[in-house]
Amino acid sequence: METLSSFTAIDFETFTPKRSSACAIGLAKVVNGVITKKFYSLIDPIPDNSTRNNSHIHGITREMLNEAPAFPELWPVIKEFIGDDVIVCHNAEFENSVLMHLLVVHCIPPTPSYFKFCCTYKLTGLSLDACCQKHNISIGVHHDALDDAIACAKVYLAENGCIQTSAFIGGVKSLSRNFAAKKYDRSTLEQLDDSVIENKSTPFFHARTIITGVFDAYPNRNELGKKLQSLGADICTTISKKLNVVVVGRDAGPAKLRKIAELIADGAKIRVIHEPELISILS
Repeated sequence: METLSSFTAIDFETFTPKRSSACAIGLAKVVNGVITKKFYSLIDPIPDNSTRNNSHIHGITREMLNEAPAFPELWPVIKEFIGDDVIVCHNAEFENSVLMHLLVVHCIPPTPSYFKFCCTYKLTGLSLDACCQKHNISIGVHHDALDDAIACAKVYLAENGCIQTSAFIGGVKSLSRNFAAKKYDRSTLEQLDDSVIENKSTPFFHARTIITGVFDAYPNRNELGKKLQSLGADICTTISKKLNVVVVGRDAGPAKLRKIAELIADGAKIRVIHEPELISILS
């Protein structure tokens, strides 16, 4: 049984269902059981091809984000705020995935290189508002990033002494099991001869390419692999510095995203293509 008296609670809100579309962040630092510092900011999200947004959930509109800073401007502040703390959040899979997506999209090395998360949802099995009701905690405005981060911190403190080691999630490493690799037909992994490639002008021609995540336009991973193979891609299943292109869909594995970010930070020339750009290329 392990208990934290100092940590940082975090909450992201996303503008669309895409996890790279963070539009707000809230942080609450706890030192020796007391909330000592808070941080909140809107974030100008990266445009994507989503036809719906989450404004009805958190009340953040596109107009409110016009003057908001982009994530790279905020990252030095966020990184310094967290420091070496364990990150406490309600639904660590989501918060970790949002953070990793942001780092990869903006080619930012994940420093510290290994985040350790504690999930209050895994700890309690309850929604955040149910946790607050259980402990008579004011949740403030639910889906306000700062109010949710503060509420999460208070829930953890209220559960103090009850936390089991199993409630800790070892950052991106242990979360990767939730994103099992999709199978390809053996033929998809064989690079085609140049003579059968009709369009040699796309970024996929002669490019060692890995696909990660779920794609709305290509629910079947193997079909997407076949499509890129027909454009001359060498479809790979492992990440290495020899990669040329990474095609990223929603819910991409955080472990893969972290590794890609590290390789790019180390100088690897890897092009990251998200679904909107992918569809544009294929059309």
